[in-house]
Order: sequence, then structure tokens, then C-alpha cells
Amino acid sequence: MRVMVALENRFLRTTNGNIYSTTGCDYTFWCRYLQVFDEVVVFARVAEVPETELGRPAANGPNVRFFLLPTYIGPWQFLRHYKKLQTLAKNATYKADAFILRAPGTMATLLWHHLKKRGIPYGTEVLGDPLDSLKRGSVRSIFRPVARWRLYRELIQQCKFACAASYVTEFTLQKRYPPSSWSTHYSSIRLPDEAIIEEKDLAPHLASIRDAISEKRALRIYHMGTMSALYKGQDVLLDAVHLCRKSGRNIELTLLGKGRYERYFINKAEKLGLTEYVNFLGQLAPGKAVIEQLDAADLFIMPSYAEGLPRSLVEAMARGLPCLASAVGGIPELLDDEYLFSPKDPVAIAKAIESLFTDKTKFEMMARHNLQTAKKYHTDVLNKRRVEFYRKVAEETRLANEKRCKSGG
Repeated sequence: MRVMVALENRFLRTTNGNIYSTTGCDYTFWCRYLQVFDEVVVFARVAEVPETELGRPAANGPNVRFFLLPTYIGPWQFLRHYKKLQTLAKNATYKADAFILRAPGTMATLLWHHLKKRGIPYGTEVLGDPLDSLKRGSVRSIFRPVARWRLYRELIQQCKFACAASYVTEFTLQKRYPPSSWSTHYSSIRLPDEAIIEEKDLAPHLASIRDAISEKRALRIYHMGTMSALYKGQDVLLDAVHLCRKSGRNIELTLLGKGRYERYFINKAEKLGLTEYVNFLGQLAPGKAVIEQLDAADLFIMPSYAEGLPRSLVEAMARGLPCLASAVGGIPELLDDEYLFSPKDPVAIAKAIESLFTDKTKFEMMARHNLQTAKKYHTDVLNKRRVEFYRKVAEETRLANEKRCKSGG
């Protein structure tokens, strides 16, 4: 059985025909669907680039191919491509046997409308909440309020009429976007054994953090997230670091990620006089490179305005890092209340950082607790639920096809 998966992520195609993810959706990501389906067709935007290759794992490969959509950024470009996108989406409904929407997103919604017209069953993987991710201040666009409410209403419908639904949260997103049929929950994170720090490595790591808390060296704060929108809160984190340095704390910040607002964050760091203390790393390949950065950090902070269940936070927890985060989305499912703060509040973040200096035993208790929580998101644990979801979509699709054949449709 061939499955088509629609998602918002953008991809790049080089002159050798390989397609590369701009996020973390390389070939190994799509192999998870091949555990149940014979072939995966990715319904996504793909841009042509002049390079022969990009020096990282490709997203396409054996039994994984792409249904190419024209790439665009922003609502104006979407409108220019609208007619072509609609035609392609309609055609796509004839190119696979089963369908899965990774929602919310314009691409998932585009395909959903045509699946609905044809009465084709589909599964929905709910990754986040548009009501939160498109709040005021998250994206600079006059279309933001309209897009926010439209994606919200459409996601409710996509969950309601899905033959099966999965959520990245255990209960948070389910309350706002309830399923009307079978459902489960699992994160999109890939957390194999090597991503989880071993006890023999944890002790020296905590000793190193203790040196930073004791002010023997700078406290290294780490953040990982897209810069294609403002909802990850990097600007708020910069303000918080500025407040801490003004109060005399020796703090450094590393930001990992790329996107159209990267220059805005760089300029903000310069205006705050933080250029010497903020390191912009850009986009790193998932896996070893990210683990090395996390192991060099002392504290992970996620000041997002909106989240589903953030993979980067779980990855940091799996390396035994103390973590602070805003109380949005599924984050309260990961961290206790004392390690949470209100979004868009640099003063609250600065106070949370300060609490680590005043209670020098707090960070170790937090780090060990985080590690145990992260183990619940081990690949083997999540994969059982994931495969169950895929099988449910495949079975409901098969039953629908049998019914259609019997009725002569």
C-alpha cells in the first residue's frame, strides 16, 4: 500500500535529483512509515537549487519519493501559485492508496479539501496549535489573524473527520482538537540509545555545570529552534540574557537555527551589546552535531509563545540538561511548574536563571529528573504507538475501498 504524507516543511532538490530537507525530515524520517506501508509519497514544496549535492543525508531514497509542489514563502506567493496548487492537490488524490496529514499547515489543508470532496479516508498527525503559533507577535503579516482562525477551524474539522488521529501531546492538544474516532499520542522525536546520555557521562557533565553555577566560568545557555517565525521567542531570550548580564551574571548564549528572522535577532543582540556573548550557529544536521552542542551547554531555555511537544526540549532533557521553558502547549507535560514561566516575559526568564545561582543543588535534581522523563520518549517506546497509528490508517483505508467496491463506486 502506498501512503501520501502532506506536510508544511520545505525541501530542496539538487541537480543530481536528490531532495534534501531544510529541517529534520531526511530519508530515515520517512522510513518510519515504511514499517507499515510499501511506499511513501511526500506531498510538499520543493525548490530547485544549483548545487550538485548538499553534503547531508537526502530525504528521498528507496520507496520514498516526492510529489513536487511549487515552493513559495508567504501569503502573496501562495496566492500567485494558488490555481496550480489546487490542480496538483486534486491530482495527488489519485497518486496514493492511503493519506496522512501532518497538521496544521497549508499543505495538509490543501490536500484535505480534495480528499474530503472525494470521500477518501485519511489520518491526521497533529503537531501543534495554530491558535498559539499564530498569536499576535508571532508572524509579521497582515494575513496572520485570518490564517490563525482559518487553520484553527480547519484543524478541528481535520481531527473530527479523520479515520485515525495522533497527537504529539498526551492530552493538551486533544482538548482543543478532539478526535471523533480512534486516536493515540506520540512525539515526532527520534530518540535512540545514543541520544540519551549514559550515567558514566552524566556525572562529569553535572560537575562541569556545577562550575558554571559556582561562577568559576560563564554559564552556557543553549536554545534550538526555527528562525522562520518569531514564536520560538529568541528575541525574548536575548532580553533575558541582557538583564542577567546587567545584574553581573557571566552568561553566554548559543542559538541554533536559521530562517528569515535570523538577521533581526543578530541586530537585536548587537543593540543590546551582546555580540560578544551570543553565538549564532545556524542549522546543524540532526544527530551527533546537535548532541555535541547540547553536551557543551549548561542550561537549555525554551521561551516559545507556542508549542506542541517540542522535540528540541526532549533532546536537551535526554542529555541531562537543566531546562527552563514557557508554560505553553505540551511543555507542562514535560517540566514541573517551578521550571516554567509566562511567555514573552524576559524578567520571568531572568529570575528563573537567577534561581539556579541562588540554589546550587536545584540544577542537579532538575537534570536527573529531566533525563528520566526523556526516557519515556525513547524511539522504541514511541514507535509502538506510531506503528499502531499507521496500521489503523491502512486498515480503515482498506475497509473504505472494499465498501466502495461493493457499492459499485
